[in-house]
Formats: sequence, structure tokens, C-alpha cells
Amino acid sequence: MLFRSALSKSYFAEGRVKGRTRRVTLGRADTITLNEARKLAMKALAEMADGRDRNAELKLQRAKLITLGQAVKGWLSERTLRASTSETYLATMQREFADWFDLELRRITPKVFQARFSEILARTPAGAALAVRTFKSCWSWARADVTDRDGMPVLPECPANIIKAKKMMPKAKRKQSFVSDWAAFFAALDTVETHSNRHPEAGDMFRAYVELLARTGMRFAEAAHLRWSDVDMQAKTFTIPADRAKNGEALTLPMSSQTFAVFEGLKERTEGQHFIWGPKPYGDPRKTLTAFREALGWPVQFHDLRRSFATIATDLDLQQSKITRLLNHSTAGNVTLGYQVSKNPETLRQSVQMISDFIDAQRADLKT
Repeated sequence: MLFRSALSKSYFAEGRVKGRTRRVTLGRADTITLNEARKLAMKALAEMADGRDRNAELKLQRAKLITLGQAVKGWLSERTLRASTSETYLATMQREFADWFDLELRRITPKVFQARFSEILARTPAGAALAVRTFKSCWSWARADVTDRDGMPVLPECPANIIKAKKMMPKAKRKQSFVSDWAAFFAALDTVETHSNRHPEAGDMFRAYVELLARTGMRFAEAAHLRWSDVDMQAKTFTIPADRAKNGEALTLPMSSQTFAVFEGLKERTEGQHFIWGPKPYGDPRKTLTAFREALGWPVQFHDLRRSFATIATDLDLQQSKITRLLNHSTAGNVTLGYQVSKNPETLRQSVQMISDFIDAQRADLKT
């Protein structure tokens, strides 16, 4: 059937393909004649009679051109993730594959991916696994989304699969590093200076961030996204909301006197802003962290501070139930801890003070 739309002033051919009505645009009435439209319509209807669906073919051709950037955006938009988790995935893809964001997925071959993986592995062994996992997730989303009319994937298997096939991924080892010399730790931290005219406060913010991690045991992402609305300076507590906690459970913790002093220092700088660090979450202090590591003499990771916090708590012989709450670990696998449901932060105040005092007892060695 040939008809002309009064609204768009275009010619269309309408027929059925495998029992479904399909409409094909033939051209605008001001660019083709009626006779030309009839000929095009006859051809289109003949194709439909043979089972060809022009619209589906066009959609398929467009789908084949999907880029990595589109895949990343699509995957993140359809997943239910905490904001901090989504930001971590996006930052990982931007850091490792930013120059591929405009590249069509079908052009990323196993050989190309293997070369990029080797670069990532040489630069950041710890981040290589996350980069591969995130890339594969984005690819899997695109492969499931881009299918032909029979529902079969158009894209090939993920090129990142070559990493597993060739056994290129180093076996992950659970880190056991923690701070054993707090005097040296704070001596190195005190040497951190700002080398940026644009951000003269970066050194002070880094010291506050590191000290907050050391004295609270927070995960680095939890601390980075802490808001002033999460902090109660009068009650001397702070809260990690459920949507930002790894185990999905909100946690309110007391401040030690030393932690309170850190918050007071931050308040002088950023009070009235959304995050305790300013208008944005705490960013990637790569250059400052590198300088700190060089001064310290070993490649400390932010998670080492959480591990150190737990080690001190254990050495002080704190109750396991309290350590679990301080670290906000899940109690799903422990029936006994599951019954201990008190959420009163005051029951933990003495514990956090003992941990901070332990750190300062070693830090005092700097002055002796």
C-alpha cells in the first residue's frame, strides 16, 4: 500500500512481514514524483513479501556501530548501583579506555585488547582486574542489547576473554600490609606539600583524609563521599548511610577526640558546602599519594589504613562484636553477632578513643 502523510509530506509503503505490519519511508513529496514513489513502493512491498524488513535491517546496521562510550553509558544506566560505585566504574573506564569511547565495539579485537591490558598491568597491577571486569560487563550489556531479528547477538564474544584464555591475569593475593610504625607514618604525612597553584589546600586536605581513614577505619569511598549532613558535631558522631555502605546497612559511629579535631579543621574550610571536602567528593590524589609513598618508603594503599585500624582493635583485645560494628561488616554469617543488634554509637566511643590513643602513643615517638 502506498500513501502520503499530510503531516510529514512524505511517501510511505505499508505492508506485512511475518504477520507484522511494517511501514517504510520512501521519500519526501518535494523530492520524488508520484510515479517514482509507486515504483519504490512496489519494490519495498516485494521485499516485504519475501520476508525482508528494511526497518529491522536499518536498526541492525545502526546497532552494529555502537561505541564503547555508548555501551558504558547504557550499562550504567540500567544497573541499580550506589552513586559511589557507579562513579568508580565510570572512572575506571575513563582512566583506562577513554581513547576508545568513540570507537565502535566491533573494531576492538582480542589482539587490540591484549595490548591495552599489558599497558594497564605494567602501570597498575592492582587495577588491571577491575578494568577487565568492568570492560567485560559493558560488552556483555551491549551484546545482549544488540541482536538480529532472530534475537541472536550481533557482536562477537568479548575480546577481553583472551586475558583468561592466555592466563595473563596475575593471581590475586590478599594483602596483609598494615601500618606498624605510626611515628614514621605521621612523619612522612607531615612532609606532604601542595605543588599546585590551583589547589593550594590539597596537601592539608590529603592529610585530613588520610588521618580520618586511619582513625575511623572507614572505607576510602565512604570517607570520600561523606557529607556535612552525615555529621553531628554536637553529638560527636557521623553516619554512613545505607546507600553508601558496602553491606547496605546504615552505621552511626562516635568520634574520638582526635577525629573530632579533624572534623573541626575541615569545618573551618568547608562548612556550608555539600561534602566535608567541599562542593565535590574527595577526588583522586594521585600526585600527593605518590609523594607520600616516596616519603614513607613503601607503597601504602588507602585500604591498608582500614586493615591497620582492625589490627589495632584486635591487639587492644576489643570485643569481636565491637570490631565488626566499627568496620560495618555484615553479620549475616554469624548467628551470635546477628543477635547483638544495638545501634547506640555511645557503646563504641571508648573503643574508638582507645584506638586513636594507641596511634598517638606511637606518634609521640617523634618527639622523643
